[in-house]
Amino acid sequence: MSVTKIPFPYYRVKKGENLKIISEKFHIDSTKILLDNNLSPKQIKEGVFIKIKKS
Repeated sequence: MSVTKIPFPYYRVKKGENLKIISEKFHIDSTKILLDNNLSPKQIKEGVFIKIKKS
């Protein structure tokens, strides 16, 4: 039996990161991130898990 790595669809926001930095890092529009997670830009803080969908 082999072990396969399953991609984790969530990203934990690190200290000093904001919505602009995260959208540039993953090449995703910032409004898509907000809509997928049902968050406002002020809720993107250190330690929050956000779902990243690349489609």
